This record gives sequence, C-alpha cells and structure tokens, in this order.
Amino acid sequence: MRFARAQALAGALTLLCAASPAASGEPARVVLVRPAAADPSIAEALIRIRGELVADGFDVEVLDAAQSAASAPRPTMDDAGQQAGSAALIGLFLAPDGQAAELWVVDPRTHETLVRRIDTRGEAREHIVEVLAVRAVELLRASLLELLMSSQRSAAPAPAAAPPPSKASQQVPRQAERPRVHASRRSTWGVELGGGLLASPGGIGPALLLVARLRFAPIGPLEARLSFAGLGTAPRVAGPQGSATVQQRFGLVELAALPWPELRLRPRFSVGLGALHVAVDGEASWPYRGVHSAQWAFAADAGAGVELGIVRRLDVVLEAHALVAHPYPVVRFVETEAARGARPALLGSLSLVGWL
Repeated sequence: MRFARAQALAGALTLLCAASPAASGEPARVVLVRPAAADPSIAEALIRIRGELVADGFDVEVLDAAQSAASAPRPTMDDAGQQAGSAALIGLFLAPDGQAAELWVVDPRTHETLVRRIDTRGEAREHIVEVLAVRAVELLRASLLELLMSSQRSAAPAPAAAPPPSKASQQVPRQAERPRVHASRRSTWGVELGGGLLASPGGIGPALLLVARLRFAPIGPLEARLSFAGLGTAPRVAGPQGSATVQQRFGLVELAALPWPELRLRPRFSVGLGALHVAVDGEASWPYRGVHSAQWAFAADAGAGVELGIVRRLDVVLEAHALVAHPYPVVRFVETEAARGARPALLGSLSLVGWL
C-alpha cells in the first residue's frame, strides 16, 4: 500500500432519506463513492464496508468518483456533495503516514460536519485495511445516529429554552473511537514468558523465578491459563545450628477475567489451583548433620494485574499474586522453626505475551 500522500480509503457514502411517509418502510438508500484510480487494497476495503452496510439493512449502490476529484478530504467531500444533493455524506480518508484515518460525516442541509479520528498505530501493514474497515463501520453507526438526532432537533419547534447537549450524546463517538484490541487478535492461543519475584513475608526470603504460561482465550472477557514458576534463585535461611537453601517452584491452572478486553490498557483478575514444591538443603554445625528434604503441597492463588497492547499480537503484562499452600512448608533446625513459606507467598511478575 502506498502512503506518499493522503488518499480516500473508502471514499464517500451518501445516505438518501425518503421524504414521504409512504417511503418510511423502505430501506435507507446508500451510495458508496469509489475514489478515482483506486488500488486493490481500497477496493477490498469498499467491499467489506458495503457488506456491513447491506447487513445493517441499507440499499447500497456504488458510484465511481470523477477523475478530476482531489484526494484531500475537503475537496473530495465537496465534489461528492454536488452529486449527493440534500443527502448525508460520509467519507473515510487515510493520513499520509498511514498511522491514522479520518471519518467525515457532512449534512448538506445544515452544513454540520462530524470528524472522527481512527488510530492505526501498532497495526501490521497487511491488516490495516481490515482494521480500518471494521472501525469505520462502528464509527459510521455512532456518527449517523448523532447526525440524525441533530437533524430531528433542528426540525422540531424550538422550545422556550433549549437544553444543552447531554454528556451521553457527546460520549458516544468517543467510546466508539477506543481501539479494539481483541479485534486485532488472530488466535485464541498465546505464549507468555517473563520473570517474577516470590517472597513469604516474615518467612522464606525473596527468590527470582522464571515465569512461563500458556493461554487459551476462547472469548474476549474470559481466559484459561497454565502457569509455571521456578528454576530460579534459592534464598538462604539461617538458624542457631546452621543454615539451609530453599528451592521453590509451582504450577497452576488459572481462570482469568478481563472486564474490558477492548481497551489497550486493560485490567485482569485471576484465580488458580495447583501444586507447590519446596526442596531444602541443610548445612549444620557439628555435632549436627544437614539433610535434604522436599515437600509437595496443594496451592491456591489469586491475582490481579494490567495488560498493555504494545504492537499487534504482543502484550506486556504486570501482575501481583497471593499464594497459599496446605500444608505450608516449614524450615526447622532440630526443633527450632526458622522460617515458613506460602502463608501467604507473594509473587510479582512482568512478562510478554505473544499471540499465535
């Protein structure tokens, strides 16, 4: 796709509304204007937008723009407006750097113009056409609703004191402009890799661990995850008769909820069940002898964090977890308890997620 200059991506759409009550039962007529010398990518975007409009119940026609029409938004809209007459006019234009697009909605009867910006930064070039087509249709619905409400207010008799525009109507297009991260995912499977710091307050000291996870996201707000943490450092516990190093690792099956999966920066909450393994290597002062022991325990976990979509199919995740074990591990020297773990253990992790 060429980005040397601004060009119309989807051209202009003309919505013709019937004036007679008898025509109110007919589908609204839409004219989709195709820019002059449109390349294959633009033609594909037009086909996708046309399909969405037909699915919404519009009667869609395609009109080729004049060869003399300029590619900048304002001249293109003015040229199309001469053919549209008194109908509403809609256009989608790509910025020169290819990182954003503008959706224009013009009502020639009131000369009211709505401009909505679509941010495409972070999207892969081969998917820009598809992402723009999906977001353009969403913005079309919100903008046409706002334009229709404005037209109805202007046609109604003016009250004694006109109320100010409601905040809800102003927020409709802003909500529609939020980037849809889940729309850019092309797989329900993801692989996560990072590091974490595990510590038991007042007990076993902090340990740096490798964190690896396998994700399965069948639907936007819910996600299943297999998690493993281990292969890290071994904190040392000191006692009156010697010292010991402690190795910890655990595995969990988790269920996570993402209440707002469409946000670029989105919170997440999770719960999980699994097993904790603790191995202790003791070093004792004479006349005592150090021993090696290991223990498995049932583990339950709860966590919260945030995800940030940095580029297409790649997220960075920051999480905090609390893990409890039963029975919880205890480090003893003879009969003296020196430290205990997972009552609870706290884990903070930072990782990257790649969606397959």
